[in-house]
This record gives sequence, C-alpha cells and structure tokens, in this order.
Amino acid sequence: MLQLDSLVIDLIFQADAEIDPEKLVEALGGREVAASRKILDPDLQDPRFEMELSPSMPFRRRGERRLMIIDDTVAPMRKDPQTEWKVPLDLRPEMERLIAVCQAAPIRLGRISALGAWGDAVMVSRSARDLRAAALILWALDPMVDIDGRKRARQLSQQEFEQKILAYDKRLDELDEAQILASLGTARFARRGDLLVVDVLEADGTWDVRKSMALERSLAAVERFARIPGARLAGVQAEAAAPAAGKKPAPAKPPAKEPAREPAREPAREPAREPAREPAKEPPPKAEDVGPPLKVAQLDGRLVLVFPRERFDLDAAAAMGKKDWNAVIRSIDKLPGQVRDQVQRDGAGFIAPLEFLSEVFIEGQPLTRPRFEADARPVAEGVRAIEAHFPRFGPVILLDVAGRGRFVSSEVESAPQVARLVAEG
Repeated sequence: MLQLDSLVIDLIFQADAEIDPEKLVEALGGREVAASRKILDPDLQDPRFEMELSPSMPFRRRGERRLMIIDDTVAPMRKDPQTEWKVPLDLRPEMERLIAVCQAAPIRLGRISALGAWGDAVMVSRSARDLRAAALILWALDPMVDIDGRKRARQLSQQEFEQKILAYDKRLDELDEAQILASLGTARFARRGDLLVVDVLEADGTWDVRKSMALERSLAAVERFARIPGARLAGVQAEAAAPAAGKKPAPAKPPAKEPAREPAREPAREPAREPAREPAKEPPPKAEDVGPPLKVAQLDGRLVLVFPRERFDLDAAAAMGKKDWNAVIRSIDKLPGQVRDQVQRDGAGFIAPLEFLSEVFIEGQPLTRPRFEADARPVAEGVRAIEAHFPRFGPVILLDVAGRGRFVSSEVESAPQVARLVAEG
C-alpha cells in the first residue's frame, strides 16, 4: 500500500535504455538504503493510476521506462499536505542521491517530489528542453486551457484537445537553452558534468512547495507561446530580448555625410488633420468572466459552494485545498458581499460533479467499480457513498446518486446532507 506524502525519487529513463540494477542500487547508497524503499513501475499498474497520481504523458515517449523510488518511512512529511506548504525535512542528501543515480544511469529526467502532490523540489536533466517539457505537462493535459495557453470557460472539444497535444513538441522548439535557463526565476541552477540541476530547496534543505509551483509557471512560459506553434523569436523580437538578457545592443552607425546644400524654402504646410477615430470596441470577456456561476448552500450551518461541471477541475480542487478564494470565486458568481466575507473569514466546503470513479484514490490506488460496489455504504434512498482521496485536495466523500450521476464533496462527515442537497438540485 502506498502512503500519500511519501518522498519520491522519480526517474524517467532514455528510450530503450538498459538498466543495470547493481549500478542503480550502488548510486542509491547501497543495498541497505535500497531495501528501505519501495520500487514502483507505473507501467505495471492500471493506466489511469499514473494519469491521476503523477502523469508523465505526453513528456514520456515510446520505449522510455519510468521508476518511482518511494521512501514511505518519512510519510507523511507534513501533518496536513493541503494546508502546510513547507516540507520540514533536509532534502539535500536526497538531492545528491538523485544526482548520483542520474550520473550512473541513462536518465532523461530525474525529480524529487511528494507522492500525491504536484510540484518538484529538484529536477535533473541533460537538456533544458526536457526541463521545460516537464513543466508543460499540466498545460498539455488541462482540458480547460487551449493551444495558446488561454483559460476557457468550457472544456476543449476532442478535436481542440488533440490539436493541443500535437502542438506539445512544437512548443518546446520555441525557446532555446539560454532562454529556458533565464526563466528559472529564484530557483537554484548548477551544472554537474553533463547534468543540469535545478532545485528550490531552502538553505537548510527544507522545501517550500509554493516555490515549485512558481518554478513550473516560469519554466512553462506559456505567456511566451508563439502565435504559430514552433516559431522562434526572430528579427526585432530577438533584438528586443537581448538587453533583457544582459547584452548591450550594438551602437548605431552614424549616417553618411552629404555634401552641403543651400537650404531650400519649404512651401507653407497645411495644418495636419487628425484621422477619423473609429469607435472603441469593447474587449471580449475574459475566460474567467464567462460560464455558469457557482451556487451557495448551507450544510449544518457551514457554507458550501456547489460547482457546475464546467467549473470543477484539478485547479479548482487545488484552490479549494489552499483556501485561495480569489481563484475560486469569480466576478460572474455575483455572491453578496456578506457571503464573500463569510467565505474569506470562515472558509467553505464544496460539492461538485464527478465523471469517473478513477478520479479519486483509496489507499494510493484509483477507485474501481468492484471496489466501490464492495465498500460503498447507503446514505439515503438511491445514494451510496465511499470516503476517498482527491488529488491536490485531500479527503472527500464520493456519492453515486441514482439518476443524477456521481458527486464528490469535502463534507466527509455529512454524506446524508450532501445527498439531500444533490437531490434537490
């Protein structure tokens, strides 16, 4: 059984690489260290396991193996991973362990992370392009973000999503190594032979997960996407970028001197006429300003936000877990001021539709239909429920409501009341 918030050394090998177990064990620190860790091969699990827990597609190519080396002796590293940002462990020895493994084995990308959480404390690669490729996984898989990096109010169509996946490799060609490494922000960067090592650890080796999220945004550089996927900065754009990179622009050549001429009298000029101004066009509404609004309900005296299907995704769940109410509540929700004040002061729970059972986890594994049928309990007429874990949020209750579908809620102790709210629509 896997324990969430365990320490993970995540390795993606080069295509068709031969893995020498002895070298791998030696680089980890010997047999004693290796025996204390669990080795997980995601390819031997249900395909949905990797997609839900820690996706590597479309980064990982055909023939590239992945191993997750898990240390659950330190789990959980935080009392509450949903509210505590800092991992209070000195991860510097683990970083050196990861570097040793990447030096000894044909690793394409190595990372240190927490099981079940998004973000990397350390990234090791032989290519800056691969560092950015890992940072763009979230953009590639988010069904609410389009090919140009814009947030949509509704999910992309199947055709739009496929076009975005096809553009993934082209987006990686838009920035060169110097441009990628210049976008690391406050992260620490070092070269170890042919390895590029990036980390966000503090001076004492502890890890603030918020810095990992900032690093991912900086590396992804979605705001620098070219209009045509794959196009690079050129001409005026490249020259404009040079001063920002610390390069001095070449001095302009003085114009060639012309022979002296007698000044000619200029004819009288008519006063310039101002061109007719076109009426100002109203800017199109932002993606976050359109779409169905949230509903608000009371559940045993606690405020609960009821999400429409189009508004609930992993980002919304993460914002709820972080209590980032400004990211959850939009201008279109038209909530009264007193309700907004109550949310900011006391917080809120949520209820949201769920499409697949495998979107939640039990004991580190995606929930399956047989497991649900065996363990779910009735909480109301036509309603069965089971407690589970939702990625990037935490404990939830999943309800299967006859005739209405599946729902997930943060109100784990109030399943009958949640069922009643869902039934009332």
